Amino acid sequence: MTFAAAGCSDTAGTTSVGANSASEAVSPGANPSPVTSNQPGSALPVASIPAPGTAATPGNADNDEPEEPLEPLTETPEPEKGSPEWAVREILRIRLLPYPVIETASADKPAAQDKLREQMEAQKKLRTERNKQIIELATGALAVTAKDKAQERLFTVSAHHLLESHLQLALQGDAESTSALYDIAAVFFENRPESDAAAEAQQTVVSLAHSNALRSSETEPRWLIELSRQSQLYATRFPKDSAKSLPFLLAAATSCEMNGQLEEAVTCYRLIEQKFPGTPEAQQITNVLRRIDLPGKSLELAGPALDGNFITMDEYRGKAVLVVFWSTASKPFRDQLPQLLEISKKYEKYCVTLGVNLDLEESAVDRFLEETGVSWPQIFHSERAKRGWNHPLAAHYGINTLPTIWLIDPQGTVISTQVQPSTLEPELREVLLKHLRAAKAQETNQN
Repeated sequence: MTFAAAGCSDTAGTTSVGANSASEAVSPGANPSPVTSNQPGSALPVASIPAPGTAATPGNADNDEPEEPLEPLTETPEPEKGSPEWAVREILRIRLLPYPVIETASADKPAAQDKLREQMEAQKKLRTERNKQIIELATGALAVTAKDKAQERLFTVSAHHLLESHLQLALQGDAESTSALYDIAAVFFENRPESDAAAEAQQTVVSLAHSNALRSSETEPRWLIELSRQSQLYATRFPKDSAKSLPFLLAAATSCEMNGQLEEAVTCYRLIEQKFPGTPEAQQITNVLRRIDLPGKSLELAGPALDGNFITMDEYRGKAVLVVFWSTASKPFRDQLPQLLEISKKYEKYCVTLGVNLDLEESAVDRFLEETGVSWPQIFHSERAKRGWNHPLAAHYGINTLPTIWLIDPQGTVISTQVQPSTLEPELREVLLKHLRAAKAQETNQN
């Protein structure tokens, strides 16, 4: 399954709807590079989900104001053993401890492979032991600092380490730590709803859902739904933190949409419209929802052709139509092209393939068509300002993934806007058979 991912430890990030900042996508006006494929099993599109406990800090390299003079260095007194300060220092010491070096093993030497597995298992066990030590230390520090506002910083730092260690264990499959993360998020929000610790706790749960969806969305699609629900919860609980909640929602919405969880996707998109009105993302989502709502409706699609003519859907009434949004730089499109060409050739009597190209350079398109033998009609604008992601059709329908393939029946009604090459032929055959049966029944009635 495909999925919108992030740069969150080994968790995640966001695909901007409209593809202004997507994994392998490009900004409007740039030449589309290989954009995330919507082929099941491919890599997940990446979204900018911040790492737990971090915040974006804009650079200030051009600031000419003099820096504050550094305070003279003074010796830090050794904290009393058992105090929160001591616990935090001990946690840092544990985190800085090195792990044994794992030796590489030759693939053709079974004994070496066995030794490698033993080393990896030993390191995993050691990592687990250290995380449990940190959890114990952090829990003790939190108990002492929870009711003392003067120790808020120590509380926040301890909470960070507690969450980080539980997350690492949860990602290894530890059910207790998974449950603990949800409990901590609920308790922190109930008792300290405005605190950094509460926000980080909820963010960590989002990160857990994201990581699990990355690893097992095909076998356990529930993690996609969980990512959606937890992202919505973050946006609801921390509405002022748009720098994180907006990427969370975008990542969840895009991931759910691309994997067929349309109800969850629409819920996330609607929440962005509601909570972040006036943002570029909210404006683009209007177009995305227009595309999601297409199936079952008649398609109005037209544009200038690469050869200088003008293309409209009316030209193809009576035939099924495959609309393919693509670019020459999209590797997923190149990978799927042989199958698309084969199906287009096999069903050319009953189906037309129509390309909507998102390249910037016409010469690149001409060269690609000549090299590959693609003879489909292509909608391509002569005006450079209407190329790439600024292509009017791509913008109007919120296209954020290349290739995107639509299936239109012979009456001009949209059947699907999420066609996969692996299932294209049976879907197309079903549409054509339905059309032929309807035509035969009409002919019989007339006679």
